[in-house]
Amino acid sequence: MGFFENLWDRISQKIIFSNPLNQIVLLNVQKEIHESPHELIQKLSKEQKEKIILEIYNAVETIWKAPDRVLANREKLLECMLSQVHYEILMLEPGNELCGFHGISGELKGFLPEFSQKEIESGGFVWRQESKPTKDEAYNLAWGIWWRANFYCKTLNQIRVYLKDYNTNLERDWYFPLHYALAAFEEYNFREEYGLKQIIEGIRAIQYSTFLHSVRQGHKDPLAEWEKTYNEVFPMPSKKV
Repeated sequence: MGFFENLWDRISQKIIFSNPLNQIVLLNVQKEIHESPHELIQKLSKEQKEKIILEIYNAVETIWKAPDRVLANREKLLECMLSQVHYEILMLEPGNELCGFHGISGELKGFLPEFSQKEIESGGFVWRQESKPTKDEAYNLAWGIWWRANFYCKTLNQIRVYLKDYNTNLERDWYFPLHYALAAFEEYNFREEYGLKQIIEGIRAIQYSTFLHSVRQGHKDPLAEWEKTYNEVFPMPSKKV
């Protein structure tokens, strides 16, 4: 187990294996942290890695003990996805799969240095150098936090499937529509804050934001609920051949 030995000393195997959700966590920790090919992840200190691992274990333990595990998992998933798209829209480039959705442009990467400086000043990014971050450094700062949120999203999405909170017709499942909707809403807000030309109307952005509420309120099929509310098929991007 190597690096994980101290962690296993503090979290008893009885607790880990008595909660089947932690089996999912363990596999994702192994793949996304212990065996990660990304240099930035490999350079994380033992303490940093352990903090990330303990955080997801604690979240999953809360989900397992919740009166309604499905809703508890949804709440954690929404929290992580909102964090993910906050940085993701600034890292995309045209041609990315997400940019096939109307409202996600892939045109905001140039704002990363300015955005990163604001995050540094507010304490959102840890930056100990006197000089302002370069474009590459700004990207790495955003990527690090995006990766953490994405890692949690992947894990919680697998837990969602374990809890049978999904549509067995995967083309009608709500996870990816939610991702698209929240990313488009986040880009709308970013453009509003920075005084940029909008690519979707405000009413459309609000419609996308309500997807979150359908998930949070516990609708069994949030995608169908969204479509019923607005009397249209959710505009999923065409798949590339």
